[in-house]
Amino acid sequence: MSITVVTTFHEAGMQTYGQRFIDSFAERVDSKIKLMVYTENCTPDAKGPNIDLYDAEYNLPKLTKFKERWKNVPKANGTCPPEIKARRPKDWHKEFKWDAVRFANKVYAVFDAANRCNTDWLVWMDGDTFVHSDISYHEFLELLPKNQWLTYVGRGKGSNTWPECGFYGMNLKHNMCQKFLKDFERMYEDADNGIFTLEEWHDSFVFGHLVNELKRIDPNVLDYTANIVNRNAKTGGGGHPYINSILGSWFDHMKGDRKFVGKSKEKDLVQHRPESYWNEV
Repeated sequence: MSITVVTTFHEAGMQTYGQRFIDSFAERVDSKIKLMVYTENCTPDAKGPNIDLYDAEYNLPKLTKFKERWKNVPKANGTCPPEIKARRPKDWHKEFKWDAVRFANKVYAVFDAANRCNTDWLVWMDGDTFVHSDISYHEFLELLPKNQWLTYVGRGKGSNTWPECGFYGMNLKHNMCQKFLKDFERMYEDADNGIFTLEEWHDSFVFGHLVNELKRIDPNVLDYTANIVNRNAKTGGGGHPYINSILGSWFDHMKGDRKFVGKSKEKDLVQHRPESYWNEV
């Protein structure tokens, strides 16, 4: 079973966290695992033969077309439409929930990588990830059970919100995964009949919507947080389930303002982790 990881970031992201992710990947992830980095107007140091760089502007023409189509449309750039605003008095001002253009970079990188790579599994990892401990090929493979068509980071037991899309695995040899990727891309390529028909259109909401739809057909997916009780995530975001799942054994995901600190916060851990890295948080 072969594995490719994909990520993307821009110049500011490279300076703040992207190069650090590449460096930690090169140092601590088994070299059998490939890393594809879609660079947005930046030139990071690839660091190893298993790490390939792809210029996003050149290699993602569909992304360029999407951005050009929607760049001047307020609802695609963080402005909550009036019909949704009327029923969302508590959160209509949270621009990220309706910023389709901002979050399109990562999904179009996934779509292209799925067509370009020739591996059994494709794994998305956010660029603001740090690999804090060595992970072997077999340990990584155990995160991707061959009988599952998708793996992802949910929000824990009882959650009714979107997944945390900092890490998800796609079994490219599975027909349901191929349907998922086709439907996912269609949601953006035909946005008026896709993402803009939903209640929110950031990538995690779109991802969660599709996964829930397809789980009704084939429920064989792995949620790394299925056994975690997260009382902070009944609705909306909340908590940091990524690092409290098995993924925290090797990875730290510095979502939000954590990326400027360089680590997740002590209060993010809901229970003690044995890895030495977490003793220094």
